[in-house]
Amino acid sequence: MVLAMLTWGLSWTNAKILGQYADAPLIMVWRFFFASLSFAPLLKISGDSLKLSKENIYFILGNSLCMVSYNYFYFKGTQIGLAGAGGVLVTTLNPILTTLFSGLFFSGIIKRKDWIGLGLGLVGGAFIIRFWEMDLSYIVQSGNLFFILASLSWVCVTIITSRSNNTIPFMAYSFWSFTFACLISIPISINEDLLIIFNFDRIFWLNLIMLSVLAMSFGTTIFFLASLKLGPKRSSSFIFLVPLTAMGFAMYFLAETLHLSTLLGGVLGIIAVYLINKE
Repeated sequence: MVLAMLTWGLSWTNAKILGQYADAPLIMVWRFFFASLSFAPLLKISGDSLKLSKENIYFILGNSLCMVSYNYFYFKGTQIGLAGAGGVLVTTLNPILTTLFSGLFFSGIIKRKDWIGLGLGLVGGAFIIRFWEMDLSYIVQSGNLFFILASLSWVCVTIITSRSNNTIPFMAYSFWSFTFACLISIPISINEDLLIIFNFDRIFWLNLIMLSVLAMSFGTTIFFLASLKLGPKRSSSFIFLVPLTAMGFAMYFLAETLHLSTLLGGVLGIIAVYLINKE
């Protein structure tokens, strides 16, 4: 699980580096393609059926659309903004916003500790995006708008996936979600030269493989297995490593500066996620 969370934290630096080579639509197509390809052996080992029912297709299509949306905003945000700040903001906002939306729209129970966590998380998010400097031009130029939209997209992914839990095995669900997302991404990249990646250097390929195979396939699969072995509460506690490692990798590989506001916001976000996951 520690290794899986390290790949998730490193993925923000990977995305920032890939954004120097190509735009979001092109990278999305190949990320989903290689993620799907690497999932094939896992499906063989698990023995999960690839058969889809009508109900399954609705869940997978919805999840794939939201994953495409998330990846587009994720790549655009890292392309123009700071990878470390984005990794802290999105990974702390995801569970906070998921709890809020589930409680408001799906009759979930929001306890007092959850409200306290939500409040701390939103304050932490405000610090990370430096709300005192907030105006439309700053939100766009800093990449914060894309990070917020990415987080909202991932909330949809989380909710759709949780509601599909009893309709299709997770491995088959992930494989088809990646595959459909790849197909959906192709029309979006209609103006891109998809084969140009074969002209890029080994740094591009190293980061693409790490982002596709390690972060998406390995990280997701290990997190699922941990949820089965350790339970959702204990496994989700490992997510606390993601914002810390995302910032650490960005500082080491990209020489990004750790602002006090990002550190404070990240700490508040981690406390918020802890309160929400606490029994």
